[in-house]
Amino acid sequence: MKEPQSKKQTVPFEFVIEELASLRPTIKNAFGFTYVYLDEKLLLSLRNNVKRPGTNGMWLFTTSEHIDSLMKEFPGLSRRQVWRSGKNCWVVLAARLECFEEYAFKACELILNGDQRIGRLSRRYRTGVGDDTRLARSV
Repeated sequence: MKEPQSKKQTVPFEFVIEELASLRPTIKNAFGFTYVYLDEKLLLSLRNNVKRPGTNGMWLFTTSEHIDSLMKEFPGLSRRQVWRSGKNCWVVLAARLECFEEYAFKACELILNGDQRIGRLSRRYRTGVGDDTRLARSV
């Protein structure tokens, strides 16, 4: 007999949230990702999905202005782990990488030190749109 699943979602890679706890980030879930915000900035998302393991890991949000210098912080990553869409960019620290935890802690260190390359204004603040609870809900 199958155990009933809890309605409350677990946070993937919870050690990341624990590392950033002193900043008191806002955590939201949507579309299979756990999003981490600091004030008006969307910093990162976390994903650990059994059905799509290729997208699991820590996704750092950044901009085209900062992507190249941010990539230098993670020298073992391939160009495939950089996603671009106009001015928006992501550095994907894939969970399958041998150095995933090391890189995730490095990303947390950069965030804790106020590195402005990580994060970008969320859609709400870029467009002036009010709180869009359809897209994300607080945990």
